[in-house]
Amino acid sequence: MFRASRPKKRAIACHRCHSQKIKCSGEKPCSKCRAAGYGNQCNYATRDRKIRVDESYLEQLLRDSEELHERRHRSKQDLPLQQGPDTDDDATGNDEPKIQGSLYGDKPWFQVHDASILPLYISEATCAAFATRLCQCLSKNNTPTLYLPKTRYTDESTLSSLQDIDTPWPTLVSARLMVNTALNHVIPCFHLALKKDSLDMLQGVYQRGDFDNPSIKCKYFVLFALAEAAQAPRATSNQSPVPGSAYFSRALSLINIIPERPSMIHIESLLLIAYFCQFLNRFHSAYIYIGSALRLGLSIGLNHNVPETQDLHPIAREHRIRIWWTIYTFERFWGAKSGFPMQIHDEDVHVDQPSISASKAYPDQFADGAYQVAGIELSRITGDTSAEIYCRKISTEKFLSREQRLLTQLKQWLQSLPPHLRLNPDGTSPKHTIHMHLQFNFCVILTIRPVLLHVLTLQMKDQYNQPASPISPVLVTLSETCIHAARHSLALCVNEWTGGSFAKYGYTFPAYLCSAALVLMLSSLLEVGDPSDLASAETAMEILKNLSLSDRLASRDLYEQIRRVHECLLNSPFPPPSLATENLNVQTLNPPSVDQGTATGLLQLSGHPQYPVVPSEDLSHLILDSNVPYLTTEMALHQQNMQDFLERPDVNFGLLDPVGMFNDFDLAISMSTQSPPY
Repeated sequence: MFRASRPKKRAIACHRCHSQKIKCSGEKPCSKCRAAGYGNQCNYATRDRKIRVDESYLEQLLRDSEELHERRHRSKQDLPLQQGPDTDDDATGNDEPKIQGSLYGDKPWFQVHDASILPLYISEATCAAFATRLCQCLSKNNTPTLYLPKTRYTDESTLSSLQDIDTPWPTLVSARLMVNTALNHVIPCFHLALKKDSLDMLQGVYQRGDFDNPSIKCKYFVLFALAEAAQAPRATSNQSPVPGSAYFSRALSLINIIPERPSMIHIESLLLIAYFCQFLNRFHSAYIYIGSALRLGLSIGLNHNVPETQDLHPIAREHRIRIWWTIYTFERFWGAKSGFPMQIHDEDVHVDQPSISASKAYPDQFADGAYQVAGIELSRITGDTSAEIYCRKISTEKFLSREQRLLTQLKQWLQSLPPHLRLNPDGTSPKHTIHMHLQFNFCVILTIRPVLLHVLTLQMKDQYNQPASPISPVLVTLSETCIHAARHSLALCVNEWTGGSFAKYGYTFPAYLCSAALVLMLSSLLEVGDPSDLASAETAMEILKNLSLSDRLASRDLYEQIRRVHECLLNSPFPPPSLATENLNVQTLNPPSVDQGTATGLLQLSGHPQYPVVPSEDLSHLILDSNVPYLTTEMALHQQNMQDFLERPDVNFGLLDPVGMFNDFDLAISMSTQSPPY
């Protein structure tokens, strides 16, 4: 017999039935309320049932709730390490959660050195800013560490005084030697002028006696300045100006007026001036001159191909192309090292890449086009790194996803290199090839080093009586790759130093040394690193110290940075294990079977006691063993863990987004917002 199902009986009555003490049917509305015409007023009391749960589960819920509340609170307030104008984050009334693109908060970092001078913008992409973060992290008793101002540069008064000095043209023989020296110093790293045409024009200047043409004089005086800087001996007087400064200051006085119809020689001069600014440690000036060259190049359409119908000689056509890409490369390299944003975007560039066939057809005019193409692509990745890792734009993409994409691009760049641009296994690679691989390593370090600082803060939590956080395998993999890049860069730089081919007055090699040393100092503290890396970092510091004893202005600034970090590290509450840091250890092993890209023949710095010890004071007398292997960054990128990270389609390894990445770091050091950052 079929029995109709009864409605589910509610355990409680509605308010009306309960007050009248009558039986309630339990529906909503119940039958009594419907019959009385009170269906819209039929309500039931909210029932709070008691259930049994484990106490540990409740405690975990409370911890999660507190952590989420603190994270939201910190993301809306000024970070302790930031100084900037007061703004209302919620002024728009938009409650939608945001993901900040910057690793260090949403306020720009300004430093005031003198009340009469405009505040100086400090970019998080610079080595000085990274050194500051590390010093602050290592300081005792949460002591603020001030930003070290960059005061070691040739100032305007010095350049003005040099303009009053009579600087004559050298003899023709000397001038030809100096132009050849200058062009060989920058080629093939950068295409700044046509080599044969420049020498032919110089010959014509002396034959005609045309020494007062301002455009011609400006170009050649900067070339003379570059030659003097490149030929300078290792030791000079502290009171003497940077070699080439007199020629450089005269060139500056000849290029003050911006032409309405620019010529190629004017743009060449701007690029040469920007290049020489590194010797004077004047990076803001270099950025301005590069910007002027960029805008003048846009005004004459260097970013476009000249139609084939135009009657333009192949040399002139290729020269236009290469000058444009030099502007592009300068803009990204100088911007990345100084932390300035890109001024030209890839979608605005419509010109061909340098021609390899032109290099073969006109070898006396153009350097290897393959090197030019590789340098352009590396500069593009460098610019992307600054824009993706250190920008302040709002991004919905996870930080690790950006890391993955950039490292994938770097790996593809490395795989695409032709054999003659790889490091030779016998350790005899050309200087410009070593420079390119150092730039590659720098880009890897620039991409990953914020992760290293994050790993350090996770490891330091127990020092501040906070619960320690586990370090995920992907963070370990990224950290190891960054450390490998630093070790490889240091080995390349030491090899250049001991071989006598180190650019003494330039910025690039000292900058590579500094970036590697900072990572290795940090590595000596990390469980994923090695305490012996501190000895390697001290080797870099020793080289910079030697360079800083004379007027190597950039080296003096960089040496002071890593010296301060070294001092903070040794005085920190958790210094690395004690090492014989005054010793430099050279590892001599039989070479393994490696790919062509492996940089054997290079010096390996290690703290292992079984290797022969050479005092750091005798660094210049080191004899390099051509059979010394070294783990290169290329090998590190091919490790299985890194391969898994790069090939994973959806990177989601826990919370490592910019909003929360350094909140624990800021909380741990408890920096005062009234103290300027280092």
